[in-house]
Amino acid sequence: MINHISIAVHNPEQVAGVLAELWGGFVIPFPPAPNSFMVLADDGRGSAVEVTPIDTVLVPGEGFPPEENFDSSAPTEKYEAKFVKSDFAPQYVATHLNINTQLNEAEVKAIAKRENWRVLTCNRGEGLFQLIELWIEDRFMLEVMTPEQTARYVEVLSPEFISQSFGIRIPAASPVNNLSLIG
Repeated sequence: MINHISIAVHNPEQVAGVLAELWGGFVIPFPPAPNSFMVLADDGRGSAVEVTPIDTVLVPGEGFPPEENFDSSAPTEKYEAKFVKSDFAPQYVATHLNINTQLNEAEVKAIAKRENWRVLTCNRGEGLFQLIELWIEDRFMLEVMTPEQTARYVEVLSPEFISQSFGIRIPAASPVNNLSLIG
């Protein structure tokens, strides 16, 4: 399961509100990065998106905490990654996010049109599955999947489907409970 992702945008509060609307979730402040918000899907899995200002980057900390007697009470703040302001803000990035929604296609498109963001339904893999490309602020690609689109996506990415359709042998995996890349 992917637990959360951080995205950088021009208007974090507006984008967080739209994501919460798509997810049926809610928004809270995200204090580690000034002027940032966290969108929680309220899906019982902890799925979240951290929405930071466009000029925010994440940098690694320096050094390491002492390993001797290390436990959950050991202070690590001075060694941890930090959100910092940057002079660089790319127009586009390769990073994108695919989320599920309980909304239908028309509802998703209405939200995007209200925000004046590019939106279109796409047939990925020449019609293998569909999704809705919603371009947040016309710069960050959010793939949104309705319940029907999600069901087909899950089917297409199953080892059985991949093996039968593409002749790719998928090695047997160790059983993992509740591991999900979407939802």
